[in-house]
Amino acid sequence: MNEQNNKMEKIKRSSNITKRIVTIGKIFMIAVAVMTFVSGIILFALSTDSNESDKFRQIAEMEQLTIDIRIFGFDIATDLADDTADLNGLTVLGAFMFFLCVLFILFAVTLHFVAKTFKEIRDSDSPFRPAVLKNLRLPFILITLMASQNSLIFGAVVGVALWCVYCIVDYGCELQRQSDETL
Repeated sequence: MNEQNNKMEKIKRSSNITKRIVTIGKIFMIAVAVMTFVSGIILFALSTDSNESDKFRQIAEMEQLTIDIRIFGFDIATDLADDTADLNGLTVLGAFMFFLCVLFILFAVTLHFVAKTFKEIRDSDSPFRPAVLKNLRLPFILITLMASQNSLIFGAVVGVALWCVYCIVDYGCELQRQSDETL
């Protein structure tokens, strides 16, 4: 019995440390999301100012600046000196900043639910509780979706692995429930 208590205390301490680290990561992601959002607003504001847009376009033409970005399966490629489709380089960069803001918000939401999971483990007598299982659903789905943006095969492998972990925790919850009913 003493050995079980020692193991549970280790799990609680590890969960508490992990929750703190994940919370710091979540706060960092929120801060970065706010910064990218503000950057996007500034870039859009500059793109409407024709004087600033002309300066930017002149610099882009002199330096032959181009953006070629592939992030999570989305291609953003444009010649910043080109004026096609009535978009200038600042508008494209502003849109990209808003896209990054959404990604950082998704990361923050994922980290929020991971932190909730570790808080639940820390505060309970067993890591196999329905609340832990409930808190794992959304992060697992978001992680699978983010992984599938790079490659469908990679996303499928990550999804299957996370589904297996989910099923193992679900089975542990069922065994815990049966054990609690027996006692």
